[in-house]
Amino acid sequence: MTDQKPSLLTQLRRPLVFIPGILLLLVLSGGIGYLILLSPDSIFIKWAQAALPDQITMISIGPYPKEKEFEHLKQAKVKYIVTLLDPRLPYEKALIEEEEKEAVKYGMTVKNFPMASIFDRQIFPDYEEQQQKAVAFLKNIDAPAYMHCYLGKHRVMHVRNQLVKAGVPKRYWTPAASSQEYWKTVNGIDDAWTAFRAKDYTRVLEILSTVKSKDVDVTNLRGWSHYHLGMIDEASEDFRQGLEVEPDNPRNLIGSGYCYLRHGDTNMAQRQFSAVLEQIPDNSEALIGMGLSHLRIGNKAAAAQLFRQVLTKDPENEEARKYLQQSEAS
Repeated sequence: MTDQKPSLLTQLRRPLVFIPGILLLLVLSGGIGYLILLSPDSIFIKWAQAALPDQITMISIGPYPKEKEFEHLKQAKVKYIVTLLDPRLPYEKALIEEEEKEAVKYGMTVKNFPMASIFDRQIFPDYEEQQQKAVAFLKNIDAPAYMHCYLGKHRVMHVRNQLVKAGVPKRYWTPAASSQEYWKTVNGIDDAWTAFRAKDYTRVLEILSTVKSKDVDVTNLRGWSHYHLGMIDEASEDFRQGLEVEPDNPRNLIGSGYCYLRHGDTNMAQRQFSAVLEQIPDNSEALIGMGLSHLRIGNKAAAAQLFRQVLTKDPENEEARKYLQQSEAS
């Protein structure tokens, strides 16, 4: 009986042939996949991306920007590119290097807060730490910023949600009017902030007198300006108007709480501060306000505990130290 040559199917079933073949396919597909990932504007990626917003706001959100997007951002006077791409991922490292070159060309500054994720799954343990750093930066920007991840759908939304909790107005990323009206409001608020930092509270009210918006920044600036001028009823109304627009905004809840304290209503004050602490458990202003509420009703031990909590996080907080001394006094 003569030997028969094994069929092609039989040969492919043999491990020595089949396994290297699979590995070769994986290498080839991996290489192609890598090249696709390096091209966010390719047809393979474009369908899954969020769209670049038509109207640029103080914090605009979207996908990885290519050259034509940079042109659009430059025309809208964007100063900062806030990228959440992570250089620990090889393809994202290459994309960051590419956008840094584009940013130089268009006179922009790139700020990188690495938040690696795949299909919205965190990869590295410093994800939340980087997220908070991004929030801290964006809370204090002095010019428009464009924040992006790869698709503009996941990482950017996580940062935006934290910005909401931090009390940043929705106006920062949601156009409330035409582009001209939007930036007129933004510029007016910037002028008011300058006056507020100089403690010229009368000037703040003058600047904002023509602004009809109940935006958080507007009502908060008005409220604290009235508060510092001893006009507590007016301040209370300012904070209330802001809470009509954003009921959970911690900044106006804090302002409202301090107004209740000035009126001697510790129960309502505690409600406002509690609403803040449910969102941000370590908020120093709310903790001090809650401590003052306890101090007003003679509960010195509870007050002291809250002031110590603030000092544990912020040892240089002179306000908390002063009230701690009062709560510990016999």
